[in-house]
Amino acid sequence: MTNRENAYKQAFDLKKASLKRKEAEYDNKIAELYANNTRYAAICANLSSLGAKIAITALSGDTETLAKLSEEISKLQLERDEIVKSEGIKPVSYDCVLCRDTGYVGGKVCDCVKQIAKGFSLGLLSASLPLENSRFEDFNLEYYPTAASGTSSRKRMTGIFKLCREYAINFDPRTSENLLFMGGVGLGKTHLSLSIVNELLKKDFDVLYSSAYNLFSKMENEHFNLRTDDTYNYAINCDLLVIDDLGGEFVSPYVQTLLYNIVNTRLLASKPVIISTNLTMKEIESKYTPRVSSRLLGHYTAKLFIGDDIRQIKTLQK
Repeated sequence: MTNRENAYKQAFDLKKASLKRKEAEYDNKIAELYANNTRYAAICANLSSLGAKIAITALSGDTETLAKLSEEISKLQLERDEIVKSEGIKPVSYDCVLCRDTGYVGGKVCDCVKQIAKGFSLGLLSASLPLENSRFEDFNLEYYPTAASGTSSRKRMTGIFKLCREYAINFDPRTSENLLFMGGVGLGKTHLSLSIVNELLKKDFDVLYSSAYNLFSKMENEHFNLRTDDTYNYAINCDLLVIDDLGGEFVSPYVQTLLYNIVNTRLLASKPVIISTNLTMKEIESKYTPRVSSRLLGHYTAKLFIGDDIRQIKTLQK
């Protein structure tokens, strides 16, 4: 089962459990009312009896009797509903009025399920992703200084910011380019990567985001201990793969192989990848095999993030 399939399964399970709980609570209150209110119990019994009579009468074609029975049923239903209301018993309150918590509208998956699934999809690999604080509108270019002479980090980062926004707006899982975000810590690489993820999730694209350490650790554990390759297969097939902090993982021969296979397979299939790293070009070449580094440096659009460590600036401002 892929990450996305698992996320949707969890979303539907959540909706089903919630609806079952609410309906059970309502049914329990009605059962208690039936046991303690003789008039309510009598009305329910009469309605049941009249229901049988109206079915038989409808077959006989006696329209006059049918009309009288229907009128009697309507009066009893109104009295029954008034008793329920007077006891403070409210109808089931659905979280989604469109699908009434079934998860489907007109035979299609409801948007409420899609939203829940998106949350689960991210949580499967990294439950602590700061998505709420990593949006394009939260990216502050004021942290990047201008320069009277030389390279302006404000100008450079404005260009990268625009590229990321356009990437998210125009994203196509078959044609979008591969991006390599490079630069020191605290310069916004993760923030902009997650901003792209945020926008694509809203459009229901299948995105996998993880730090290199978590991603490869999970793949190793699945392969050698669980005898599955679920995460690896998902990394190969998702619409967009985002690997954060490449270089932060333990680079074993197996990880080298994993990275090469993922990068090369997605290149051959024209499936985009975004990678962020604190490593320089030379460090990438020395840390990874020539097969890996040549593909990263030759088939990815590299963007160098420059400026001051924003995390330190924010800490000093507190």
